[in-house]
Amino acid sequence: MTRCDEKATPCTCEGCQSGDLASNPFVALRVAYGMLLGEEDFQVLLGYPRGKQMVHSSWLHGSGVVWGYGVRCADDKNLAIDPGLALDGIGRELVNRTCCCLDLYQLAEQYVASGPPAATDQSSGGGSTDSCTSWSVHVCLVASFATCLTSAVPTLSDPCDVTRSHDDYSRVVEQVGFTLVEGCCPRPRQDYHRVRVLLGLEEVGTDDEAGEEALAARAEVLEAPTSERAGELLRQFRRLAAWDTTDLRPDTHEGDCDIAPFPVDDEDAGVPIACLSFRVVERDGCRLIEDVCVDETVRTSLLPTRTVQELACGLAPALIGDTDGAVVGGPQVIGPEVVLEGSGRRLVIPVTAPLTSSSVHGAVSITSLSTKRGGGWVVEDIYDTKFLASRSAIVVTLADRPVNPLIRIVIRGTGPRPVMGKDPVVPLAGVVGDHPFSRYDGLDAVWTFTHESPPEPPTDADESEDEDEHEEEGA
Repeated sequence: MTRCDEKATPCTCEGCQSGDLASNPFVALRVAYGMLLGEEDFQVLLGYPRGKQMVHSSWLHGSGVVWGYGVRCADDKNLAIDPGLALDGIGRELVNRTCCCLDLYQLAEQYVASGPPAATDQSSGGGSTDSCTSWSVHVCLVASFATCLTSAVPTLSDPCDVTRSHDDYSRVVEQVGFTLVEGCCPRPRQDYHRVRVLLGLEEVGTDDEAGEEALAARAEVLEAPTSERAGELLRQFRRLAAWDTTDLRPDTHEGDCDIAPFPVDDEDAGVPIACLSFRVVERDGCRLIEDVCVDETVRTSLLPTRTVQELACGLAPALIGDTDGAVVGGPQVIGPEVVLEGSGRRLVIPVTAPLTSSSVHGAVSITSLSTKRGGGWVVEDIYDTKFLASRSAIVVTLADRPVNPLIRIVIRGTGPRPVMGKDPVVPLAGVVGDHPFSRYDGLDAVWTFTHESPPEPPTDADESEDEDEHEEEGA
């Protein structure tokens, strides 16, 4: 187990009093020859680039952990926090340089000193003479920005300073403070609601006008032809992102005229790094902390731009396809036109382009489902499967009528023996509306429909049609 290099205790010495760092992102120092510069001018000089960086980091990167900040139990009393780097809600870097230990008893004192809360479960030893009470505590470990003044140097005495102090601190050291906030860690700030709905990351709420706009945009993307869908998605993404950025505002109090430059207020800028849960046990006047559980998955992680660029290429083959100008995907099944004909023993599956007849045999499976109690899926027996060029369809002859009205068909477009197109010879690309991956790997065509009306008895016309189809297939 990694050793903790130091205890993370609050500074109490005179040299560790809190110091401030200026940040004025929109006011810069303008100097001129012969200008007398004072303390305030130097604060503007230093605060301008720092404020610019904070504005950029807070709005374009957000709050989260960049690396490190592992949290674990070092022993039954201490919580170990590894070195790490994070950005808080107003763009300040939170750097933890060494592995430090936090005393769980000191951190949790505010939650256990007054005894068990009224809303928590308590248990007492019934058959024992020893009194024992225990309750659960759930808290969020938050890293916050802190500063420390160091390196005192001689200074000129201020005429207004009655103490006539001749020393002042010349350095401000950035540090990290750790606090426990009652309850579970809050969800990260969720902006760009329209874009999230477009990409399926959020649901549309009640009276959600923005969400309805995103749903309409998603419908337009889905209705676009396969070859144009990527471009349509980009167009809708830009439209919705423009509206989302127009609605975006800092978390300021309603009625404030001076809008803050940062997304959140300073008191809400801390970074949640772990959720802690433990049990407090009081037995005969002694207090113990047991069953400490650390959950680091509640934190927000910030990925570098290079990694985001590479991850964004993950779906590029599906959107772009082959780059040599060849046909990307094969024929597709026309789902709404799938129908059971005649006696209910012939299933006609239309496709968008001719198929290689020899690839169709054994490539179709059919099941039916009974929704009644005690029912289930039934595998339907297939007598024959063939492709009829005259109807541009796969025709499946069943051994008997489907047992149940809900019918599900699967035509192979993947694996070692997919249905192949005729010209070019490429795998089946699913159902119309699916996006083909490439000319080398297709998609299974899956379609479910309900055959409500009972099958009609066979007629002479149906038998004649069967004979014509067999003759055409033989030719």
